[in-house]
Amino acid sequence: MRRRAALAAKAVLIACMAAAPLLIHFAIVTNRWTVLIVAIPLIQLLVIGVATAAHRPAWVKGLLAGLALLSLALIWTNVPRASFPAAPGIPHALAYTVLLLYFARSLSSGREAILTRIAVYIRGPLPRELYLYTRRVTRAWCLFFAAQLVCSLVLFVWAPLEYWSFFINVLNLPLVLAMFAGEYTYRVMRFPAYRHYSISDMMRVFSRPAESVSRQADSA
Repeated sequence: MRRRAALAAKAVLIACMAAAPLLIHFAIVTNRWTVLIVAIPLIQLLVIGVATAAHRPAWVKGLLAGLALLSLALIWTNVPRASFPAAPGIPHALAYTVLLLYFARSLSSGREAILTRIAVYIRGPLPRELYLYTRRVTRAWCLFFAAQLVCSLVLFVWAPLEYWSFFINVLNLPLVLAMFAGEYTYRVMRFPAYRHYSISDMMRVFSRPAESVSRQADSA
């Protein structure tokens, strides 16, 4: 019974996460349900803050969430165009900035790329060709995150608000899935002799404490 309840709760959560950007875009385009334009990004900011500080002290979670809310307030009150319609851009920019910094930091000298570490955690020690490949893919994801940020900024500044909203709300998830699918397809074709991890494998890794992933990867 508990397992069914947990699965149902996860299904509802996933459905809400998928529907939220579509509701925001609808509210921006039609100028209806405008409360959602700020309410949903506020929830997203809190989730990002907590997720970023996962397995860290409560005060760190609170600090990140407070900084996110402060950023929203400052932009909302100081940039004329960034009133209600601009609010969804803050969680989008914050999430991709955090991911870009996290992935790019793992590529610095003396560090192991985040996707290399995940691959080691899933399948054990890597052959050199896979080790190099996972490092290159980590770099490719950095370019993807940077492209998301640049495109969002360009559209927000120079394009109609509806175009910008369509990009960050409607196209966001399909673009991420397309990146996953494209990389997975290339990897299967490039290395047909190896077992390949999937999106679900990566999600299970990200759901675990970072320390446990690091310990197991180091031991491998």
